[in-house]
Amino acid sequence: MVKTVISVTGDYYHEGKDTNQYLQRVLSLLDEPVIYENVPLDALSDALSKNPDLIILSAENQRTPQQTDLREWLTPEMSQLITTYVEHGGSWLGLHSGMSNYPTDSGYIQMLKGYFIQHPEPLPVTYKCDLVETPSQFVIQDEHYQVGFVDDYTHIFLRSFSDAGESDAGWRHFYGSGKVAGYVPAHDISGMLEQHNLALLKTVIDWLLKHQSSVRWKQYLKA
Repeated sequence: MVKTVISVTGDYYHEGKDTNQYLQRVLSLLDEPVIYENVPLDALSDALSKNPDLIILSAENQRTPQQTDLREWLTPEMSQLITTYVEHGGSWLGLHSGMSNYPTDSGYIQMLKGYFIQHPEPLPVTYKCDLVETPSQFVIQDEHYQVGFVDDYTHIFLRSFSDAGESDAGWRHFYGSGKVAGYVPAHDISGMLEQHNLALLKTVIDWLLKHQSSVRWKQYLKA
């Protein structure tokens, strides 16, 4: 059966068209074709109701840049819709800004595990991956995300290094009957389309789309 993938891309600081192009390129590398749709943030609840095989979020929570007029889209109700979708067997990828400015006590971040803390101005960042399927190391000009975690119940497969320090940059785990991954690279189109980065993200998406056992996973990855 053909798998379905829905993405939400773009926010005030990130060009949604670039990320959409990035995802189209990665999905074209998969061994089997998928049905792919890119939808606006306001259509996320409808996308969840379609129960696709994978949802990719690359949009931060803060919809306005001004702290004096702070508007955030993630409500407790939306957070519950997301976590329920994954618990019931869906797969979720928090890509780049899809982990940014979300409350760490929200159901969403408790599910995703990792969250954005800060980043310096773009600089050369070295990414090192330890996945057996795709061991790799590559360097791109990028925002060097510093990432924190709500707990340790995930597998960190990607680390990042620069003159600004080092951090975790990619992780994955099971959640209920579903799967979750976080992936930091990249901020701009040149980094997105770097060949090693494309191959690694393809591997991550392959894992997210693999069929899970019908036996419901215990939610042992919750805090």
